[in-house]
Amino acid sequence: MVGKKRGHGTIAAGVETKEGDCLLDVKDLIATRVHDADGRFIGRIEDIVIDARSGCIRHAVLVVGGILGIGGTRLAVTWRALTPDANARRCIVDRTLMHLTAIPLAGRAAARRKVIANATLPAHVRE
Repeated sequence: MVGKKRGHGTIAAGVETKEGDCLLDVKDLIATRVHDADGRFIGRIEDIVIDARSGCIRHAVLVVGGILGIGGTRLAVTWRALTPDANARRCIVDRTLMHLTAIPLAGRAAARRKVIANATLPAHVRE
């Protein structure tokens, strides 16, 4: 049972899980550190892009490089390239898949439009 306070009452929702399930809250993924398989820091997750039709996570927007969050490069990386590590509160990225599929992004609003546009195009037409 999950409960959240709202106003004077509590809103509760039952969550059915199977043994071995590992459920993560999307808000816990935002600002999560991303490392490669060798443990080197790559960047942080800035945003998550969900496919509205399937309900599945399609991309994670990573901020790579920069100093203290300034001047970093924003990349939309396919979710398949990331493996969440709930125990260490970080994600491990497959660098090869990240380099092959990453989409460089501009500002936040433009980033969402570009990711959504590319996600709906056939694979052979995408940038």
